Amino acid sequence: MKISKLTLAIATVLGAGASANAVAMDLYVDTKTKQIYAEPGPHRQLMGNFEKVESAPAKIADKEEKLDKAEIKAIRQDLALKDNAIKALQEHAEESSLVKTELGAKGLEIETKDGNFKMAMGGRLQFDGESVTNGNDTTNVQHLNSGAGVRRGRIHTEGVLYKDFKFKFEYDFVRGSGTTAAGITDAWVEYTGYKPASLTIGQFKEPFSLESVTSNRFLTFTERSLANNAFVEWANPYLLGVSAQAHGKRYTGRLALQAEPIGNGGLSNNSSTNGQGNANRNGQSGNPSYGVTGRATFLPIYNSKTELLHAGVAGSWRKVNNASVGNANAPGMSFGSQVSNVDRTAWANTGVLTDVVGVNGITAANQRVLENFSRVGGELAGVYGPLSIQGEYMRTQLNGQNYSSSDHLDGYYGYISYFLTGESRNYNTKEGKFDRQKAKKDFSLKNGGWGAWEIATRFDGVEMNTDHVNGGRLQSGTVALNWYLNPHVRLMTNYSHVFSNKTIVTNAAYGSPAAATSSQHPDIFMVRTQIDW
Repeated sequence: MKISKLTLAIATVLGAGASANAVAMDLYVDTKTKQIYAEPGPHRQLMGNFEKVESAPAKIADKEEKLDKAEIKAIRQDLALKDNAIKALQEHAEESSLVKTELGAKGLEIETKDGNFKMAMGGRLQFDGESVTNGNDTTNVQHLNSGAGVRRGRIHTEGVLYKDFKFKFEYDFVRGSGTTAAGITDAWVEYTGYKPASLTIGQFKEPFSLESVTSNRFLTFTERSLANNAFVEWANPYLLGVSAQAHGKRYTGRLALQAEPIGNGGLSNNSSTNGQGNANRNGQSGNPSYGVTGRATFLPIYNSKTELLHAGVAGSWRKVNNASVGNANAPGMSFGSQVSNVDRTAWANTGVLTDVVGVNGITAANQRVLENFSRVGGELAGVYGPLSIQGEYMRTQLNGQNYSSSDHLDGYYGYISYFLTGESRNYNTKEGKFDRQKAKKDFSLKNGGWGAWEIATRFDGVEMNTDHVNGGRLQSGTVALNWYLNPHVRLMTNYSHVFSNKTIVTNAAYGSPAAATSSQHPDIFMVRTQIDW
């Protein structure tokens, strides 16, 4: 009797004794371990129906000796086919895990196993409130108001295409001044094929200031400093252009050529009079001004991510187009800063820096025309375990008709923070900024974790009183207590006091919007509940 060709391959698995009777049975192979089973189960694939021959191993060996070479070759070929089939089944089973999904640092992240494609969808919500005590001031008609509101409500999508192309699009539903205001923040594509260098095209933040390039999700205080709000965030730091950047273990560098934002929402850094815009431009379109901005950072000390010293410099020059001066929809270039997170009235405010002849006594002889402005900034930050420091100085020089070298606006801040629970601020070496904070143990009543607790204090100020600008002087101090329940949920409390608040009017014809709030010294209690995903 001629035996089955696969009998020889599976005889040891069956462990059969000698018998003349043959019984048909199904065999299964585990697609992961490649072991053979007689019963179905998880990860087991049916190989086929085989004869179970009861014969002694010795006799099987005798019959193997009697097999001719052709039969042995056929058996080997058959086994090779079965082995290939098992491999194919294993590869097919692995295909289901080629795409992985998780809630990561950038939101709901989807990624292919080969790394060619990545997609993240996320957003943020910041619910703010403030309570204000204005003291005994009764001389000013404009006071800071208490209130509550949504500070930011954004959704975004970002990812990678074919490994070398990164992209991001983000929309803020709270941004601007209404339904016709621009809500677009980031909208760009980046080519990363020449690592560590890359090229970005689209709308993105100006590369100026450590505090500005650090996401508002990861700030130590509810609001950025007076200086940053006045010279970087005012009124829209997301500008359309192109940039080149590179980074190493201890350095970063970025240079950008940018025009005005995709939509200005009535904000005063857009001076276009082109009325062919759409709802996202609030009636203005075109890019009538342009500028170049650069930032470089270095780590003179970098023993670890919990022991480092950061230093950075930034510079910027921007051409101003004054075609819109006198147009109520686009009032022209100005600088200003608020002092709280809900009532965002500009307490430091230069007013429009290009005058209209015939208004408020302005003549051709004393008319100011802002033609361009330049900015410089220096930054320093350090991390030593749970202790960190950070500070910056910025100067904006105004240039144009009836402006002089003395017409510079200055700002600064410095702060110290300390994690009571032992964490360290998370520094991002690739972008020279601070990133998402993680607690040693997330808050959980069930597991006993209390999250991360941080205390901080800051002193900041701006000086906008010059020979030809009546912008005001502000100085404030803030203390903060932050609770990081987990990497995506945070509660923040700030107490702030305005120490100095003075507007010096050198020429009433130039206007003085800051005079309406001058000499007030309010106490401000601010809170924020933040969640991002």
